[in-house]
Amino acid sequence: MTNLKGYTLVEVLIVMSLFSLISLLSLSFLNTSVSSSIGITSKSKLLNQLSVFSEVLEDDLFHVAKQFPRSDETNQFPSFFKLNNNFQEGEAILEFVRSSSSDGIDELGAINKVMYKVEDNILYRNFSPYLNAPYEKQALALISDLEELEIKVLFDRNEYLTWPPFNEADLKIYPTLMEINIKFSDGNFEKILFISGDDFVG
Repeated sequence: MTNLKGYTLVEVLIVMSLFSLISLLSLSFLNTSVSSSIGITSKSKLLNQLSVFSEVLEDDLFHVAKQFPRSDETNQFPSFFKLNNNFQEGEAILEFVRSSSSDGIDELGAINKVMYKVEDNILYRNFSPYLNAPYEKQALALISDLEELEIKVLFDRNEYLTWPPFNEADLKIYPTLMEINIKFSDGNFEKILFISGDDFVG
């Protein structure tokens, strides 16, 4: 006579409890993995943006040129280098003239205006195709989701949040160093860059 023995109710309940616990642990691990992946992707994107921004700005500051744009009604005292930390949405925080020996005609190089502005918490770079031309309609987005941006320039051991000082004679000089301070929701970015411009125009 064969004796058939099945599982008891207690054994079934224990197995079901173990399966439930394993499922909950697996789901928790999956959620943690997804959150970590999103965080890593977000930080990787931010680091890439900061790297590109640093390279672009460093190249611009290396080619700052002492060349005055043509004056107009809005520029009664034109300057080849302007800084304004009291900017409004969409206005230029940084604006200057730059030269490039790699562009232009007959190896004379090109002279452009460059502008950095913040709009909708995004830092943009815009430029003009030549010195007295209007800025291009399509600006280059450099950094997104920034909370605060402050740029200081240093000259003769002094720091300035605006440039030039309100003196027409100061229009003929540019500062020597620039300090960038950017605040994000999860950290800050700080960098100091040299302004090694060209003195080819008086």
